[in-house]
Amino acid sequence: MTRPAARLPDDLRRRIIDHCLSELPNEACGLLAVADGRVVGVYPTANADASSMSYTIPPQEHYDALVDAESKGWAIGGVFHSHPKGPAAMSSVDVEKALDPDWVYVVVGLGGEEPEVSMTTS
Repeated sequence: MTRPAARLPDDLRRRIIDHCLSELPNEACGLLAVADGRVVGVYPTANADASSMSYTIPPQEHYDALVDAESKGWAIGGVFHSHPKGPAAMSSVDVEKALDPDWVYVVVGLGGEEPEVSMTTS
């Protein structure tokens, strides 16, 4: 897979932030679709953990996103989640869970006055 460029289009960034705000006080999460080295789609999902400290994407929603992305010629190549009271930075737990070095990892920090977004590629 071609590694996505470290840029998140504004419309996708807005969808991610909106989903993260709608899931407060819990962590929000979802998957990212990539194509031609770019993030091209966002799949907001439920958080199976229903927790403000962790997230798990439900397997059926992961599968549904995968099927939809592949039908469009895309691949699932990243994940996003929020830190409801923290910064837009990968925590030590996030780093441990980031098992695929080719994926894009987006964290939305909601601990400040305005949401902040960080995007990490390994």
